[in-house]
Amino acid sequence: MTFGKAFLLPMAFSVSANAWGKTLSVDDLHFRVLLDDKPIGFHHFRITDGVDARTVEVDAEFDVRVLFVPVYRYRHSNTEVWQDGCLAHIESQTDSNGKFFSVSGRKGTDTYDIKTGSVSQLYPLDCLMSFAYWDRSILQQERLLNAQTGEVIGVEIQSLGEQRLSLADGEVVAEAYKIVSFAGDVDIKLWYAASDGRWLSLESRLENGRLMRYVPHATDKLAWHDAGAVSGAR
Repeated sequence: MTFGKAFLLPMAFSVSANAWGKTLSVDDLHFRVLLDDKPIGFHHFRITDGVDARTVEVDAEFDVRVLFVPVYRYRHSNTEVWQDGCLAHIESQTDSNGKFFSVSGRKGTDTYDIKTGSVSQLYPLDCLMSFAYWDRSILQQERLLNAQTGEVIGVEIQSLGEQRLSLADGEVVAEAYKIVSFAGDVDIKLWYAASDGRWLSLESRLENGRLMRYVPHATDKLAWHDAGAVSGAR
């Protein structure tokens, strides 16, 4: 089993937020991850804003079982450092069912140096964003970095209009979007709160046809009433 390019995770390297200046705010996003409505793990994001930079620390663990037998294991431990709305430094390590990936990237004056293993690639870009779902500015981008493979992927953003999501404390009006790639191997839906732009949920159709979904954890301030409560999302 593989999650493939259709589901892209933001990742990077571990660094102390204090190294970039005084901490101004910290925001935690906790998601349960479902595969065909069955829980398989979690994905946590800690977003720390400092005076000089934003640091995003990510932890993800997925375990897929068939008849209680483990068939797929996925692990991430990562961080991204952002400055002036652009990715400044990224390093990622991924264990996808025993297959290991690593990416190391750094922003120069007008290029990005992205290393994957022993291969280095320069991209002539003055600003680059990863698939940073927590920042709706990605909806204005034409290219995004796949932090698992180091690829810079051309994308198209489609607006799906307003939809209503049922949360633990009632319904919320959300703005829905779809991210697709020109190669056709990216199919991601995102929902953001219409009131403040907060990221609410994600769906991705995987290469094998199965549906992966992110729903806010019960401890998050935007917890879902139930896993399937998406009105008008299909």
